[in-house]
Amino acid sequence: MKPLSSDAEHSVLPNDLLIRCPLALEQVEAHLFVLALGCLTKHSQRLTFQLTFADVLPDVNVDDRFAQLDKAQKRLMQPLKYEGLRLGKRFSHRIPLFTEMSIDQDTGLVTGVFNAYLREQLLELAAGYPPAQLESLFLRR
Repeated sequence: MKPLSSDAEHSVLPNDLLIRCPLALEQVEAHLFVLALGCLTKHSQRLTFQLTFADVLPDVNVDDRFAQLDKAQKRLMQPLKYEGLRLGKRFSHRIPLFTEMSIDQDTGLVTGVFNAYLREQLLELAAGYPPAQLESLFLRR
């Protein structure tokens, strides 16, 4: 994932961090991320999700699903990198999207917990964009 550059003079994360940060996700990663976001509501106490392999990859051979989801999991667990300036000095902040994510071939489930530090940004994304638009925003550019 590429770093986000900013001339901001403060360390507060921008509200549109997840839109501005160039995630450059592949199709499966973007689809998984958007489906997971769809599990969140503004009333969510915990930022958890549970999806089936078939939810994420409906048209993929059952034997290939785990391999594709494993690859997506590895990339989605990489932290976002937010960079900027504060009082004329550079700073770098790494923020993981998820605190955990599991894929289980036996149950056919993908489960996880989003990073609570990003709660406001995640809930805003989940409520503010149609899934197809979000997915296209996160695809590799």
